[in-house]
Amino acid sequence: MNSLSIGETHAGNVCIVTLSGRIDSSNANDVMAELTRLISSGEKSILVDLSAVLYLTSAAFRALLVATGKAKQQAANFALCSLAGQVRELFEMGGLLELFAIHNSREEALKQLGGPILRAP
Repeated sequence: MNSLSIGETHAGNVCIVTLSGRIDSSNANDVMAELTRLISSGEKSILVDLSAVLYLTSAAFRALLVATGKAKQQAANFALCSLAGQVRELFEMGGLLELFAIHNSREEALKQLGGPILRAP
């Protein structure tokens, strides 16, 4: 099954949205609605973790771009992390890497966004 799941947790003042599965025209609006809801609700730092995303289409990029614009309007930080494999290639091919704040890992992103540093025991 290639459905999308959206998870949400907090690390300090950073709201982490974990997307997993496929993001395409059938569910990209759900992603956009959730991200816009978080920004509108007053979240000031949002990190979208894409490590479990298998595939995304232009509809997914549009959802992320709309959320980025909304975050700017609200003076919120909006970043992506853990782009790997095919997902990273799609960002590169689309020339989209420069349009987003992208971090290699969740830990690196939390450092930049001011969340707590997660250390392995």
